[in-house]
Amino acid sequence: MKTTKFRRGVRVVHKSQTYHIDRPVLLIEDQRALAQMAEAMLRDEWGCEVMVAASLGEARQLLDAHGSAFIAAVCDLNLPDAPYGEVIDLVNKYGVPAIALTGAFGEELRSMVTKKGVVDYVLKEGINSYEYVVNLVGRIHKNISIKVLVADDSLSARAVLKHMLSVQGLNVLIAKDGYEAVEILEQHPDIKLVLVDYNMPKMNGFTFVLEARKRMGKDQLSIIGISGENGGNISAQFLKNGANDFIAKPYSYEELICRVTQNLEMLEMVESIQNIANRDYLTGMYNRRFFFDEGYNIYEHAKNSGSSLFIAMIDVDHFKKVNDTYGHDCGDMLLKHLAAQLGAYFRNDLIARLGGEEFALLIADEDIQSAHERLETFRQHIERETVNFGTTNIAFTVSIGGSHHPLENLDMMLKTADENLYHAKQRGRNRVVA
Repeated sequence: MKTTKFRRGVRVVHKSQTYHIDRPVLLIEDQRALAQMAEAMLRDEWGCEVMVAASLGEARQLLDAHGSAFIAAVCDLNLPDAPYGEVIDLVNKYGVPAIALTGAFGEELRSMVTKKGVVDYVLKEGINSYEYVVNLVGRIHKNISIKVLVADDSLSARAVLKHMLSVQGLNVLIAKDGYEAVEILEQHPDIKLVLVDYNMPKMNGFTFVLEARKRMGKDQLSIIGISGENGGNISAQFLKNGANDFIAKPYSYEELICRVTQNLEMLEMVESIQNIANRDYLTGMYNRRFFFDEGYNIYEHAKNSGSSLFIAMIDVDHFKKVNDTYGHDCGDMLLKHLAAQLGAYFRNDLIARLGGEEFALLIADEDIQSAHERLETFRQHIERETVNFGTTNIAFTVSIGGSHHPLENLDMMLKTADENLYHAKQRGRNRVVA
């Protein structure tokens, strides 16, 4: 399984287990029952603030007061004082992404709202329509931090694609050919999606996909092939070379966005499954299996390059006494607090909960003395900390055992660190022994 890189090993990303939108949503709807339902659904799903307007005038007041703070505006096209979609023009004036809601729809109205640059339009056809709106608001918020690469030798095609993707809030990068696309991909390894044309000079779309897949797997990067040439073999060849999807020219805005959204959601689903498999359910730290899988990669790199490697075992002192005195809920809270502190102090290092109250830490490419000093600083910090459990403030300490000798393998280093942890306990706890 391919993994995200940090330094010369693994970059640990500490993510919240639930997604939260930290900006308000503007909901413009004159039917009170529908407005209340949509407001409740948005709050329940994203935990965001929702400001409701029942008319164009009320929407203008909210936009005057809050403007670009809104992550999106969900707009009913038929309002008492704006029956012909004028609300979209108002929202566009403030640069807020607009989602159009309508009860009746035809080709003329579809053309009108797409020309106005709405993110999407939704027919009011029941609860499923509002679920789609809620998901779309979340998609807009997520897209802000997502990079997309467009590779096409046609200036006009690049401009059209960039505009369509930018309407969705995506951060769009541009390449004029396959070679430039590979260079940009190496400069921006956090790119999540590439849209690549088949017929390009220097390096065509097929070759680019092969080169891209040498660097990033399908669990890290989605690739959509594009071509205006006839023949089903082009789409098949794209997919055989490692692309995730294919779009034939000419394509509509709606088709493009559906494909883009589907591919981004598939990546997020894979990431979610990997998190479930690799992370400890209680603390959100990596679990024992992931620690050894990635730890071996880091160990081999350190061994082959001659760089430094430090491994530490961290254990809560008298943890059983905490559980016996205050209950397991308190013990769980203490472990989550410790995990959060570890994540803050060692954010660029590999951290895992091995089981119970034991955590393991792997520090690569750092001076041994510096690593030891950081561990001692962390130990002192924990000693001064307290965990609030109800009306009780609970103080606790940790013992730490370390190993920095390049032993025969990672297991031996971990065993030595564990032995030093035992010595730390024997010498009175609340200390670092390495």
